[in-house]
Amino acid sequence: MSNLFLLPQNPSKKERFAASWEYLLENIQDLGQEFVDFLTQRSGKQSSTFVRAISHPFFSSDIQPDLALECQDFDIICDHRLESETSKHSLDIYLDIAKLQTKPTYVALISNSYCLIEPDILDSDAAKKHYLQPRDNVNSSMPYFCWQDVYALVTQKQEHLAHEFAEYMHFMDMQPWQHSIWGDLFLNPETATRFSQQWLATIVYLQELEISSKRSGYSSLEVSYPLPWLQLLYMYAARSIQHNNLQSVSPYLVATVWVKGDEANQIRSFQGISDQFTLPENNEVIVEIRASLADGLWILKTGSRPKLAATYYTSLDRIVSADSRRMQQNLLAFTKAVLAHAKSMSSQ
Repeated sequence: MSNLFLLPQNPSKKERFAASWEYLLENIQDLGQEFVDFLTQRSGKQSSTFVRAISHPFFSSDIQPDLALECQDFDIICDHRLESETSKHSLDIYLDIAKLQTKPTYVALISNSYCLIEPDILDSDAAKKHYLQPRDNVNSSMPYFCWQDVYALVTQKQEHLAHEFAEYMHFMDMQPWQHSIWGDLFLNPETATRFSQQWLATIVYLQELEISSKRSGYSSLEVSYPLPWLQLLYMYAARSIQHNNLQSVSPYLVATVWVKGDEANQIRSFQGISDQFTLPENNEVIVEIRASLADGLWILKTGSRPKLAATYYTSLDRIVSADSRRMQQNLLAFTKAVLAHAKSMSSQ
């Protein structure tokens, strides 16, 4: 896709970003070179002359990576992660592709936040030979690259097109989070662990109500059956989200409501919801609710598996604090407010 104007009529968020990123690298060649240098030098590899970028290069009918960087001595397959994702991502397919190429080929993963990569993949011979992994002291705690570091490359360019793309990246929540205490939450596992510990007051509160909860992932809390029909309340910090029509700004504190699959009436009660409220304990904290992107489609699906009915969002800046007690109370207030609102939906 060398012509940005020939994008599909309704491209996905990833498709639009990949095509736009390719367009920028093609039109500012020295940025393309700087990007290649950024990936290779931080991985301890020798760089090469940048030739061109190709969005969604064709390897087979079902394998089209987000971007490929063609260089004089090697190519780089780029896998883009745009929203905060804590699910496991397998690099097996791309590493297998890299192994089959006649020209030396590397694979790079660039994420907006945490990704869990299976240790056996990182330890494999294919990864040791083909996977570009940061090995310097810049965000090296994560075995992949960060968009906020790429954002810094773009903002240093003087071209007007680069300035516009930087604004686009800002819209995609790729800029660094400028917070004096928690700014590296999405980059540093130790900071994420400290954040996870702030759920303590919420866990104690739920225990008193005989509701089971546990910390999981990097910064998340899983609450099981806080209401008879609410199978899982999953709360976590997110660098970016799928909904774009929020007043809240990045990063976010998010709560997802997973309803028992056979509770059609409860699922239906959230259908099409778009609402907001303030925390009773702090009216500066606005919580926004949006229906699942699947929305009414859940009603048509049978089965007992839990279904995401709605998601609650608020700006994380209003929740975090240098004062641990205050921050724990903010997280507890958010949890109480979400449960109270969800309960009110079930009674309508």
